[in-house]
Amino acid sequence: MIYGLTAAIAWGTSAVFATYAARRCGVFATVMIGQVLGLILLLSMTVVLRPSFSAVHGSVLVGLIACGVVGLLGYLSFYRALEEGPVGLVSAIGATYGGVTAILAVLVLGESLGLIGGWGVEPLVGVAVVPSGGATGYSSVGVSFAFASALAYGVGGFLLGDFAGRTGWLSATLVARLASMVVLLGVLPFLGRQSSQHDLRSGFWWAVAAGATDVVGICAFARGGQVGQVAITAAVSSVYPVIPVAAGLALFGERLGPRQAVGIVLIVVGLVLLGLVS
Repeated sequence: MIYGLTAAIAWGTSAVFATYAARRCGVFATVMIGQVLGLILLLSMTVVLRPSFSAVHGSVLVGLIACGVVGLLGYLSFYRALEEGPVGLVSAIGATYGGVTAILAVLVLGESLGLIGGWGVEPLVGVAVVPSGGATGYSSVGVSFAFASALAYGVGGFLLGDFAGRTGWLSATLVARLASMVVLLGVLPFLGRQSSQHDLRSGFWWAVAAGATDVVGICAFARGGQVGQVAITAAVSSVYPVIPVAAGLALFGERLGPRQAVGIVLIVVGLVLLGLVS
C-alpha cells in the first residue's frame, strides 16, 4: 500500500505539472521531455544499483516492450486530454486505469483481494463518480482521450507490475521506458511538427517537473508490483486524482460539484479498506 500511495502522490503532482506544460508547449513536447528525463534518471539509478537483466529475454522482453508502447499511448492520450481541460475531471477519468489493472491481476494472475480488499476497490467507484460532477466546457474529444488513457494505463500498469515481479522493478521499468523512447523517436518527424506551434520555453520546466515526478510514481508502482499484489498497488495508486482536483479548484478555477465531493469521500473510504488487507 505504501508504494501505491507514493505512486498516487507522485502521479497526482505530475498531472498538475503536465497540465501547465501541455497547454504551453504542446502534448508531444511534454511527453518527449518527460520521457527523456525519465530515461536519464532510470539509467542513473541503473549505474548505481546495478540491477540484474538476466530474466529479461523471450516473452518477458516482448511483454516489457508492449508495456512501454502501451504506456506511451497512455501518456499521449492523457496529456492531450489535459490540454483540453479541466485537470480534475481528466485525472479522475484517467484514474479508472486502476480498475483495469486490478481486474486483469485478479483474472490473469489469480490474485485475491478478499472481501475487505474487494470493497477497497471502491476508490475506483469514487473516481468514476467524479467525472459526472457537471464540469462544463469540456469536449467529447477530450473525454475520449481521457478514457483511452485509462485503458492504456490499465493494461500497461498490469504488464509492468507483473513483469517487475519476475525481473525486478528497475530492470522492468528501464526496458519499458527504452521501448517507449524508440517508438517516440520513430514518430518524431510526424508528431514533432505540432510542437512548433507552441512556446517550448514557457512550458519546458513544467514538463521537466512532470517527467521527474512521473518517474517517481512509475518506480514506486513497479516496486509495489514486485513486493506485493499488483491489484492492491493499482487500486491504491488510483486515488491520485485527489491532488489534481484540489489543484483544479485552487489554481485553475474549476468547480467541485456534489457528485465529485461524493467521489472523493469514496476514494478515502476505499483507501482505508485497502490498508486493512495490505
